[in-house]
Amino acid sequence: MKWLALFFSSCFPINGIVIEVDYRYDSEGFFKNPAAKAAIEAAAARWGRIIDQTLLPVNMQDEAIVDGRFQIIHPGTGEDYVLSAAASLSSDFYVQEGQRPADEYLGGFSLLEDNWILFVGARPLNSAARGGPISGSANLASVYSDPKSFLNRGFNSGVNSLTVLGGTVSFNLDRNWCFDLGNPPGDGSLDFYSVALHEIGHCFGLNERSVAEFRGLITGNRFIGSNVVSALEADTGRSVNGLKIESPSAEDYHWQNDEYSSKIFSFGMPLLLGTVGAGNLQELLMEPVFTVEGTVTRREVTNVDVAALKDIGWSIVSGNPPRVPELPIEIGKSENGGISIQLMSQVGAVYTVQTSLDGHSWVSVIPSLTGDGELISWSDGQEGMYDPFGPASELERKYYRVIKN
Repeated sequence: MKWLALFFSSCFPINGIVIEVDYRYDSEGFFKNPAAKAAIEAAAARWGRIIDQTLLPVNMQDEAIVDGRFQIIHPGTGEDYVLSAAASLSSDFYVQEGQRPADEYLGGFSLLEDNWILFVGARPLNSAARGGPISGSANLASVYSDPKSFLNRGFNSGVNSLTVLGGTVSFNLDRNWCFDLGNPPGDGSLDFYSVALHEIGHCFGLNERSVAEFRGLITGNRFIGSNVVSALEADTGRSVNGLKIESPSAEDYHWQNDEYSSKIFSFGMPLLLGTVGAGNLQELLMEPVFTVEGTVTRREVTNVDVAALKDIGWSIVSGNPPRVPELPIEIGKSENGGISIQLMSQVGAVYTVQTSLDGHSWVSVIPSLTGDGELISWSDGQEGMYDPFGPASELERKYYRVIKN
């Protein structure tokens, strides 16, 4: 097979939030598979490049009064799981006030500014996956209403409002998944990246029954957010007075299946391989059913899905980040026939090698490299590094670039 390795080294600033994928509750070891890990990281990074929201830092501590709690659906068990910033049961303010003990005592919990956490794992399920936002777990009303609290982080306020600490996703342990970030085959397997995008969307409040911001824009059986209506009309020319949802009475707030279409959101580097392609109409990401049709084996985030984020209060990127000067990289040949990269690093800087099959759809090699002020290097096929597209010697062509985060 002929192949061509082209190199494009570039330095892009991060434009969006940072989604930290946390595997601590992956009790079944689902994400020990490097292909699964690369796919969930790619889906999380895609949303992180779309949402451009200022989130205050989190610094929860063990306090005599009001140490914070938050609750997740444990990704490995499906049970409600309460985490406390207290160090132990004896110092847990909420237990002293009559609430049940937490399931885990953290002795403090922190997130950097603009960072958002995603807990992931797998378990037997009736559906492909389940995802939703982290909840506040019966904190005092003053914690919910404080816009600077660890729950609201400057995003919103109000007892019933969306918490923006993070989300939780569980994947079906027994599903026939396709983790290939290239062209998913559609041979009876299900594209993991598409499902991960959908579930992370729920974590941000999209089409989510527990989120007051979304429910508050539903009249009858239609979501009437102005941004959603405008996006649908712009993409399709279709005049609507709101988008139908599946079943309000059953609290199923997905977009009505097979009813609407929209174009793929072009900013934030979509993964176009296997999709309808840029500029073409796709069924909405947040519909309840994902069907494979011919060569279309993947769904991406659409303009309508992104518009719904705006309607519930999120800030969204309005363009791709500008190019900045090239990184000082030396290029050579690897033993596997691909590229070998060396560059003088900056202390604390994070460098991510990305590869592509078409020069448009980029995926990240994992893990990233952290600078120490010395020379750092990476080679195609390097042991201990996972490239979702595989070595250049097995491909028709391959493109490379490096992003400094």
